Amino acid sequence: MVLFERAHHWLDRLTTLPGLRQACAIRYERRFAGNRRENLFRGVYDSFEAAAATAPAARPLGYDNPDSALMYRDRIQRVYPSDYPVLFWLQWLFAQGCTHVFELGGHIGISYYAYQTVMSYPDALRWVVSDVPAVMERGTAFARNKDGLGKLSFDGDFSHAAEADVLMALGVLQYLPETLVQRLAGLPRLPPHLIVNLTPLHAERGYFTLQSIGTAFCPYRIDVLQRFIDGFKALGYTVRDAWINPEKSCEIPFHPQHSLRHYHGFYLRRDDADGASSARNRLDR
Repeated sequence: MVLFERAHHWLDRLTTLPGLRQACAIRYERRFAGNRRENLFRGVYDSFEAAAATAPAARPLGYDNPDSALMYRDRIQRVYPSDYPVLFWLQWLFAQGCTHVFELGGHIGISYYAYQTVMSYPDALRWVVSDVPAVMERGTAFARNKDGLGKLSFDGDFSHAAEADVLMALGVLQYLPETLVQRLAGLPRLPPHLIVNLTPLHAERGYFTLQSIGTAFCPYRIDVLQRFIDGFKALGYTVRDAWINPEKSCEIPFHPQHSLRHYHGFYLRRDDADGASSARNRLDR
């Protein structure tokens, strides 16, 4: 690891030499624009819109397209190391009587299918996935043959998260133009439990980059760790558990100070655990 970090340091220094950085940047841009299989990042920007404006025209923006809706089917029968903290808290919440899960950005129901291979779901479970239209359309069609339990549904209206016991956001917050706190602030009732995972956070800086996922280009939010936590505290949530995802990283070429070695996960619970008070009133205090 030390040798790798030293090599990375010297490569970063080499790319600051006159002419070499420009040549490397041109070569990387070609790789980024033509990418089909890798997970690549490029640039540092002040806003979602600024990142989006730099996207090559070769492919769409975001996941709302048929090709992106076909991604990740290989994950529906596999649990990854980063899933285990989520599984732990989800199983605990089911044991406490929670039966209504609203998953923001759950794609075609990847976690719903994968998690039932290692845990039992409550008989009364309702698992609602909220994603972009192309993905939900694909997920609905897929569920007709795959969802033997019949507990999965799709709903693009975030206001229905107010009805949930548990709101989950696993690897999705970085793709939103607004923060989750901003979305929650518009709800008449706050979900009493939040499980957030696979979220890129920086210790000091907040910024955007542009991601190439092979089928599309995505503006990508990286928030400040403490600011991220403080936003939920303002809504009455307390962090009950926090962990890192060491297998996830975000390397932005030519921007080592903005690159991340790991991502973050949290279980948060409302102080009153009923979420009955208005989120907007909480923020306005």
